[in-house]
Amino acid sequence: MNKICIVTDSSAQFLHPEIAERKNIHIVPLKLNSLAGPLDANAFNDLDPIRHHYSVPSTAPKAEAPGTDLFSETYQKLQSTSGTILSIHASGNACSVVANALEASEQFLGRMNIQVIDSQMISIGLGLIVEAAATRATRGENIDSLVRLVRGMIPRMYMVIFLEDLMYLERHALINRSQAILGNMLGIIPFLTVEDGRIIPMEKVRSRSRALEKIIEFVTEFSEVEQLVLLYEGEEAFAQANILSDRLKALYPTAPITILGYNPYLATFVGLGGLGVVVLEPEQEAL
Repeated sequence: MNKICIVTDSSAQFLHPEIAERKNIHIVPLKLNSLAGPLDANAFNDLDPIRHHYSVPSTAPKAEAPGTDLFSETYQKLQSTSGTILSIHASGNACSVVANALEASEQFLGRMNIQVIDSQMISIGLGLIVEAAATRATRGENIDSLVRLVRGMIPRMYMVIFLEDLMYLERHALINRSQAILGNMLGIIPFLTVEDGRIIPMEKVRSRSRALEKIIEFVTEFSEVEQLVLLYEGEEAFAQANILSDRLKALYPTAPITILGYNPYLATFVGLGGLGVVVLEPEQEAL
């Protein structure tokens, strides 16, 4: 019963697909609903097979957080192997996952120690935090140490991403419809960032080449980088991600840099053709 179980949700993305299984991370699935009905539960693992669902923003899939009952079921199953759970989830400002996990955890008060943490991040940002916690858990660190680790990583994680279709911003009430239509007509490329768990518009540029420069400018605000992940969707964005990777490797030769196609959950916010970066700042630099 001394074992600590790590739980997250399927909005999390990992550097390698096998990480969750290898590190014994328990994943509570979100639902991905399209006009044709719910998509397969495995849809969260890979955007390519379902990318056609995202071609029209107004009818693109929507993510639905797992209900309290599903969290309760997960925690109940883990009770036989562990009395302690660290449940780390996507930003509570982006979806209701955290609220549902907290509500479910209250059913186990006095029976289990369940710590629910809002990562204030999505996609690979969440995945990096979860992986770090799982790695430490396998080393036998206690729950207080893991909570400190996670809470220490949250303010060191940064993300920006640009998207091609402003209708995705309108879909999430970040701009109005007339602004989205006009912006698309003018070829505006907006950036989104995650700030205190909120997905917000950052700034706009008029070309993808300028957008690439903005990503470089964003990253070079950090004197050191612990981990850097370039997120992309589509052939053009993949080619541009490789260009960015080469430039950033010259600037940060010791930092791990990964190029990763983003997952269907992030695509519900940015659609197709996006390109962005997640930066984990070193602990000493954040002090």
